[in-house]
Amino acid sequence: MVTKVRGFVGIWLFAAALLLAACGSDPETATAPVTVEVPVMQTQVVVETQSVEVTVVVTATPVPTPIYVSRINAPAGTLVYPLTAAPASLDPQKAVDETAGLVVEQLYEGLFHLRGDGAIEPAAATEYTVSPDSQTYTVTLRSGVTWSDGAPLTAQNYVDGLCRLLEPTTGNSYYYLLTEVLAITGAHDFAAGDVADCNTVGFKAADERTLTITLERPASFLPGLLAFRAFLPYRADLGEPGRITNGPYLLDQWTPGEGLTLVKNPNYWNADAVTIERIEFPLVPDAAEQLSRYEAGDFYVAQFPAEQTPRIQADPTFAQELQVLVQPGTSYLGINTQITPTLDVNVRRAIVSAIDRDALIANVLEQPWHVSAQVVVPPGIVGFQGDDPSVGYAYDLQKAREFLALAGFNEKNPPPVELWYNREGNNELLFKAIAGMLEEVGIPVRLVSSSWDVHRNTLDACNAPNRSAASSPAQCSYNLYRMGWVMDYADPSSLLDVVFSPRSAFQYTGWESPAYEELMLKARVETDEAARTELYREAERLLLNEAAVVAPLQFYDRTLLVKSGVTFEYPAFGAPQFQYWRLPSP
Repeated sequence: MVTKVRGFVGIWLFAAALLLAACGSDPETATAPVTVEVPVMQTQVVVETQSVEVTVVVTATPVPTPIYVSRINAPAGTLVYPLTAAPASLDPQKAVDETAGLVVEQLYEGLFHLRGDGAIEPAAATEYTVSPDSQTYTVTLRSGVTWSDGAPLTAQNYVDGLCRLLEPTTGNSYYYLLTEVLAITGAHDFAAGDVADCNTVGFKAADERTLTITLERPASFLPGLLAFRAFLPYRADLGEPGRITNGPYLLDQWTPGEGLTLVKNPNYWNADAVTIERIEFPLVPDAAEQLSRYEAGDFYVAQFPAEQTPRIQADPTFAQELQVLVQPGTSYLGINTQITPTLDVNVRRAIVSAIDRDALIANVLEQPWHVSAQVVVPPGIVGFQGDDPSVGYAYDLQKAREFLALAGFNEKNPPPVELWYNREGNNELLFKAIAGMLEEVGIPVRLVSSSWDVHRNTLDACNAPNRSAASSPAQCSYNLYRMGWVMDYADPSSLLDVVFSPRSAFQYTGWESPAYEELMLKARVETDEAARTELYREAERLLLNEAAVVAPLQFYDRTLLVKSGVTFEYPAFGAPQFQYWRLPSP
């Protein structure tokens, strides 16, 4: 029987626990971590003062505590939305990081949209059908849709986009999702460069409005991925993507180091429903500056530094604008298994056991709505094992010291490690605290920080993934690296396969495990959902317990401030679509 779908709703439930804990290293006995910041040089100015004892008679006059007043200075119809990091690319087939995805999804339109309530709605496509064997999807495009230059949008544009993403020269790490996880027919050989003709891949344009996608095996999670940015179109006749797009907005200006500006696309098929005429994306990496300019009325949305949390919670207007939203994903430390001392599994187990995640949330971030993570698959996703204390390693200083002893290390022979992280947001606070925790058990830490783009590019250069063989980060000096993953769809494969499989391009640990890869292969072909879930659970236990390749830190949420009166929505997976936002009247 053929299943016909015109839209569906996915419900994602998320329970946030209030976690309070008090612990940390002794500031008088712990060795201060060595911090190396690249590539920005910072200068510190110290002002010396003298203490003078005086007697002053003061008549106190009560002064009201300043109260935040919500206001906005942007012109009518203009959304000002600061970016913490610059997008690595505005090329729809090269946009991998979250910031690039946010901007690119305003410029280009895929087949479907994921809405804030979990509904998947028609976008450039109107419907899809599934073959009886669940291996062929037929997608029907909306009629009369054009690119911004008036050229018709066709099914071939989507075929060309998928082929370009898979091209080895494009270098998009999501090739693994299409070739191995989804197993699109012929995709593996084309992405590996073994076959030069993309006509052998299971993307076909039957006519101008009909796209077919053929899989080697059923993939129950594919419908949710039809709203993902891997399915963005490409104009082969134009060569490198530029200012001609098919989405609700056009690129107006991009000044490197400063930000971007988008303007409404008058040729967008649903332009009449788009009320925001202009989007300004200023680049503001510093959370304190974002908050300051938000208070001044410059921004509609902002992040804020952890130390400002008590003030925001105490102020009734701030508290009303504080949003903690669902965003399934996990922040973690990856551990390099190919260089000393972290090539020893007991050193890796000691590192994971030495990190007090609850203290990071309660005492460092002071944002108790976050949820600490001992596993990588987050709550609300099938296969979640966070309620099983035997999965992963809990915070335990004694166990951490025992693991170090098993690896042959002690106070006289400590195992020094190097930790790389990007400095945006609250990462400085977090990783200095983590360094202190590791040093408390006898692991000296050298911190190396950089901007997000440098951090990501350096890891990619260290990894140099080869699509036909395991990659090797042994050439680089990091033992630990900061990374996080916001899930692209509601299935454990989005983390356990796409990110942590040893052959994934998002893996920077150098870990090799035929047993883990075998579990991934079995899970991909398993049609019984209960059996499939247990395969992923077993893989997660192997990743966290047996191999100790990852140190989970906390589950993601989306914490930010949004001005009162803004009608907004953030989908659980993927970027928000600003065409659905409404700004308050001036």
